[in-house]
This record gives sequence, C-alpha cells and structure tokens, in this order.
Amino acid sequence: MKKKILIVDDQVMYLKSLEIVLKKIYHTYTADSYESALACLKNEIDIALIDIRLDEDDKNNMDGLRILEWIKMNKPEVSAFVMSAYKEFIYAEKALNLGAKHFFKKPIDITSMKAILKEKA
Repeated sequence: MKKKILIVDDQVMYLKSLEIVLKKIYHTYTADSYESALACLKNEIDIALIDIRLDEDDKNNMDGLRILEWIKMNKPEVSAFVMSAYKEFIYAEKALNLGAKHFFKKPIDITSMKAILKEKA
C-alpha cells in the first residue's frame, strides 16, 4: 500500500510539479497554506513535505515552521521534510531542531529527493 504524502507549498506550479512526480510513488495530498495543511494533517498522513515560506507577506517565514511545530506536538509519527529557495541557514536549522528529517534546497533534484524520502520516511 502506498504511503500518504502531504506536499505544502504556496507556489501552485511548484506544488503541482511535485504532486505529478510523487503521485507515482505516494498517495498525494496538497496544501497551499498553513490552514489547508492543518486540515489535511487531520487525515492519516505518513510524510509531510513542507515549504518553509508559505506566504510572501510573512517576513518571518514562520508558516512552515508552525506546521512543523504542530506535527511535533500532535502527529509525531509523521515524517516531516522541509524545502526552501531561501539561503538563510537559520530556517533549515530551526526546521531540523523541530524534527524535520531533511532540508531540501530549491530547486530540488527530484531523483535525490525521491531517494531521501524513501530512505528517511
């Protein structure tokens, strides 16, 4: 049986691209905001792939980290991974401290990502 993955990104084209690639391996769910991600996480999800910055107006880049915090407190069995196009390492460090299993730098090497998800999820 396929594992269930939630992909969270506010950039619709990136979200759809990841969904197309990953739906061959996983049963996919998508969310484009903090609120929609939490709604999906109420389902049985095995893996979450979360963009750190989900809202261009969120200058503190907190939405993705808030999702990680929610997972850690409410669904610790979910294997969480994060991604970002931003170079600030502080966000990667915060994400890893919140339990993320890996930080992917955008643009993501799809072959590498699939191997890491398979190994660490």
